[in-house]
Amino acid sequence: MDQVPDIQFPQQIFVNQDSHQQGPFTVDEINAKIRAGEWTGVNTFAWYQGCSQWIRIDQVPGVFLLMTPPIFETGRQSETKSDATGGLIPYKNPYALTGYYLSIFSLIPFVGIFLGVAGIICGIVGIRRRNQNPIMRGRAHAWFAVLFSTLVILIQVGLGIYLWIYRNSL
Repeated sequence: MDQVPDIQFPQQIFVNQDSHQQGPFTVDEINAKIRAGEWTGVNTFAWYQGCSQWIRIDQVPGVFLLMTPPIFETGRQSETKSDATGGLIPYKNPYALTGYYLSIFSLIPFVGIFLGVAGIICGIVGIRRRNQNPIMRGRAHAWFAVLFSTLVILIQVGLGIYLWIYRNSL
């Protein structure tokens, strides 16, 4: 079995917080003060033998600014947070969602052409965002926005041309 190497941490660390020098402390004492909330990483610097200058406290070997890790409990299943919609509404990809709704509202005669163009643009941006970050979701909403808006625009433009021709033929 592999042995974990024994890491040597600095033994005497001096701390300077808000221009007030304290110490010396051990790594364990510093971590205890951080866990207790007495010290934060803001305006807290440290120096130990071997440092050429004061450094941020989180750069000291063995010092952890994060609170203590959660306690592992055997037999406990991990918690997964889900939204109430079951992931059907891509609220993390607002462009896809906006494009989807704009494509629906593009059914409004004549005004819908402008909404359809905006829906296409939002849909394309939503697709790009989804491709950059697959966790984002919303691919179906974004594609629906692009395709449905294009279809509605074509139908409305075709109807407009038909009405213009019909009116001029009378």
